[in-house]
Amino acid sequence: MKRGGERMRRAIQYGWWALLGLYGLLAMPHESDAQPRNGLQPFENLSVDSAQHRVSYEQRLYRNPMTGLLKLAALLEKQGINEFVPLVQGIPIASYRLDNTLTTTRLSRQERRAWANAHPFSGRAYKFDIRLQPEFIAQFGYRERTVESKTNLLVQSQLYVSRGLVLNWGVLVPLINHLDNQALNVRLAPTFLNQFLALGGSDFLSLSAGLFYNDQYGINGQYRHADLNGNWSYGLEASLTGFYYYPENGFYHRAMKTVMVLADVAYRFPRQDVTLKASGGQFLFNDQGVRFDLIRQLGNVEVGFYATKTGNGGTGGFSFAIPIPPGRIVQTPHVRVRSSEEFRWEYAYSRGYNIGTRYRLGYQLDALLRQYHHSYLQNQYR
Repeated sequence: MKRGGERMRRAIQYGWWALLGLYGLLAMPHESDAQPRNGLQPFENLSVDSAQHRVSYEQRLYRNPMTGLLKLAALLEKQGINEFVPLVQGIPIASYRLDNTLTTTRLSRQERRAWANAHPFSGRAYKFDIRLQPEFIAQFGYRERTVESKTNLLVQSQLYVSRGLVLNWGVLVPLINHLDNQALNVRLAPTFLNQFLALGGSDFLSLSAGLFYNDQYGINGQYRHADLNGNWSYGLEASLTGFYYYPENGFYHRAMKTVMVLADVAYRFPRQDVTLKASGGQFLFNDQGVRFDLIRQLGNVEVGFYATKTGNGGTGGFSFAIPIPPGRIVQTPHVRVRSSEEFRWEYAYSRGYNIGTRYRLGYQLDALLRQYHHSYLQNQYR
């Protein structure tokens, strides 16, 4: 293990106070905040093609992409816009046409390349976006303390480096710790680079490197074949990571020696917005086994149940993902302070055995693409 110095700790604390100061300035009442002059302010990297009746845009405010799509459709109705191309980190996902029904069209590699040539990347197309993300870790404890938990507040932002490439960064403010012996020191939040790529009509790739959640750092790659009009999808995830930790003074890390390799296949029941997913391979701590998930999308909410059987044992649990109110807190044309668009939480029945353990990133590729599936959006448009 290696130790960092006092400078890192001070830099993190100064960064936190700088963000607080900026928030204080932005929280002062402005007439433009109370009555926005432009209803398009929630959208970024927006480009309207009146001749093709098409608009491309990115939105980070709403967990449910349909919310942003319908709001934008209402704002541009007088211009005759009926085709919408949502972006993720500047990368087009698919084309959606609103008529009596919703039509989803895959974008070919050539169409994506033509779009990129017509829309040069510009970091100025994005706001300085500060999001407040609560983090809650809990498990049932012993008679002396029925629930052992840890609560943190993450103040996060993103720096758009190039098309598809984003630096996720921030500071972590500990609030309560009744779970372990980690000090209540302000520290660097998970900070990592992520490159999102659309390889073809149904092939997507996510590459990450840096400090992840769950005290793991390293490199991670995810591939997914997901036809947004089809029911079957499959993917592969591989990573090489090591352990890192922030004591009260300094930074410790161990060598990157942990290998995780997981493959999965999923089937979607479109009418019910239910996905069955089977995954298997090597989890963290050299634990090999399988996991089965049942996931239901319910408008803005997602709930799931899972069962895992590995060399370390068997367990089950549940998960959910919900939007976090109030959403936008303060917004100007170039800066926004908001609550994070999503709070995702997973609970396992068994504790302490490292059964099917994995770490979190900014997003899981299959969960991201599930939000843009035709049936999920069409079922809300009926």
